[in-house]
Amino acid sequence: MKVKIDFISNSSSTSFVYIAESDLSEDAFFEAIGVDRESPVADIFFRMHSKLCSSIQRGRELQSQNQIDIVSDEYGFTPAIIDKMRTAVASGKRVVTGSLSSEEDLAEMVLCTSIFQIESDEFFINAYNSFW
Repeated sequence: MKVKIDFISNSSSTSFVYIAESDLSEDAFFEAIGVDRESPVADIFFRMHSKLCSSIQRGRELQSQNQIDIVSDEYGFTPAIIDKMRTAVASGKRVVTGSLSSEEDLAEMVLCTSIFQIESDEFFINAYNSFW
C-alpha cells in the first residue's frame, strides 16, 4: 500500500487553447457541438458557452512564435497543437490560452473535468490537458 503525504487537491483545472479569427459566437458553438437550442439539455450548453467566452476573455493572447515557445513548456500542449498554434499566429488568427476550474459552477466543472476538442470552420478549442 502506498500513502501520499504531499499536498492533495480535490479540485482540478484544465488549460485550453482557442484559435479563431473572432470571438466565440453562440451560433458557431451550438453548430459545432451539434446541440439544438431547444433541446432539454441546451441550458447547460448555453452556460458552457458563457464560461468558455469569459475564460477566453481572461486568457493570454499569444501573438508571436516566442510566446508560443514559452507556453509550450508551461501548459504541456502536444507538438501537433503547438504547430497548429504557430500556423494560426503566422496567418493572423487569434490564439488564446486559458483555463477552467472545477471549483466554479456545474457548466465549468463539466468542461474542466473532461478532455475535449471542438473544431469547426470558425474556431478550434483544444482542452486535452486536464490536471487533477
